[in-house]
Amino acid sequence: MTFRSGWNILVCGIGLILLFVGYSGVTEGLWSESPLTVAMFLAIGLWVSVRAALCMAWVDSSGVKYLGIIAWKKIPWAAIEDVTCELRGGSIITSAVPVVRLKGGQSVSLDGLAGYTARRDQNARVTAQVQAINDARKQHHSDGMRGR
Repeated sequence: MTFRSGWNILVCGIGLILLFVGYSGVTEGLWSESPLTVAMFLAIGLWVSVRAALCMAWVDSSGVKYLGIIAWKKIPWAAIEDVTCELRGGSIITSAVPVVRLKGGQSVSLDGLAGYTARRDQNARVTAQVQAINDARKQHHSDGMRGR
């Protein structure tokens, strides 16, 4: 199973804007005056636009694999305690983020799959993704117990 968020299109667009600002800095001759600033716009814009377009999580027989804007994580089923939906934010906009709770007490936020809603409402897409990941984890666990 593969999981994505439509919000990554917006983040990709922001990255493209940064990339175009850097490109216009090169074409307008700002490179000679402020090469570090232009290079930062180009590098950050390229990184964000490419990574946001590729941002997703995969669930397979080995566990959860996550490619975010910054992080790349492989989490085996044996290390996962539970997957929950964590609400973050204020009274106007709330972010629902899938969080993988590990048996060692740590947690891994799958920020690239976040969904946004008004107020403190649950996000249906994120809730469904969390349920699907938990179902896959339970299925893997039950398949492992049958093999013993």
